[in-house]
Amino acid sequence: MPDGISDGIVYAGCTESGFDIFRYLHENVVPITEVLTLTPEQAQEHDVAGYYSFQSYAESNDIDVYTPETYSMGDERDLDHFRSRTTELLLVHGWQRLIPGEVLDTFTHGAFGLHGSAYGLPKGRGRSPMNWSLIQDLNRFLLSVMQLDEGADSGNVVETTKFDINPHDDIRTLYYKLVLAGQELFEHCIDDIEAGTLSTIPQEEEPTYYPKRTPEDGAINWADPTETIYDLIRAVTHPYPGAFTEYDSERIFIWKGQPFSDDFVFDEPPGTIVQVFTGTDDFVVATPDGSLLVTEWEASNWKPESGMELTSLPNESIDSPRRIDRPEHESSLSSN
Repeated sequence: MPDGISDGIVYAGCTESGFDIFRYLHENVVPITEVLTLTPEQAQEHDVAGYYSFQSYAESNDIDVYTPETYSMGDERDLDHFRSRTTELLLVHGWQRLIPGEVLDTFTHGAFGLHGSAYGLPKGRGRSPMNWSLIQDLNRFLLSVMQLDEGADSGNVVETTKFDINPHDDIRTLYYKLVLAGQELFEHCIDDIEAGTLSTIPQEEEPTYYPKRTPEDGAINWADPTETIYDLIRAVTHPYPGAFTEYDSERIFIWKGQPFSDDFVFDEPPGTIVQVFTGTDDFVVATPDGSLLVTEWEASNWKPESGMELTSLPNESIDSPRRIDRPEHESSLSSN
């Protein structure tokens, strides 16, 4: 176990995957002395997907807990807190805001976080890169541990690893893969810092940025191809707000589905329920190029029936200019 940085390590996170990495590091690599996290009320206020409370574990393991005045930590109280402590290293994952430079500067060994994309940094900086990778039907993810600076995922890269995105993955299983990769990356980073052998590589290519996603981006347009609809469903399923459609103004969340068949030819318009299966209420929806089987759904006052035509909601396709990574999205990344 490293000795030189063991007395002042802060971990920032407030999500399920962030907690899994934090617990692994604390129990297997180096003691964490403080967690920077959010209260449940703050998480609800900021719509944090996959929020997980660190409080109970931290208290049971004598780890200090600090919750900031604001998520963006722009309050003077937050800066005063870190200036008043002997803190050597900050590790970040599952913290969906940029950390101010004044806070980063209080850590003598610096601050390090995880980010990646299917293309590898500096391509795909910004918001929700794993969700976007599923939406775009990409087949790999390059995760990096990098030095944090005031920019959006712009710090020097320490190390990068690759993991696959297979056709069965959804956003939750992709986060499972990120946890395994992130644990290893942070462990290597800590070992290198302790040994004095840490080296970094600047991000020199032209960066691109994924735009911020909102719950309304989960709207399903049944005119889209089957694979596009499937990719959207798996990209925004639990713990995210979910893909949704409507029938007679009733919102229906579709949490799980899969391409069903392109051999059956249906005369009904796309979005029409062509079969409901007894015992499960699983149902098949006609699409422009085949059909989609829905196996997990949620609605307040609705049950599927054959012949129902689900509403196609406005939702730009993945080829739209709003759905690619563009430099002008960088300005939205530091919002409170």
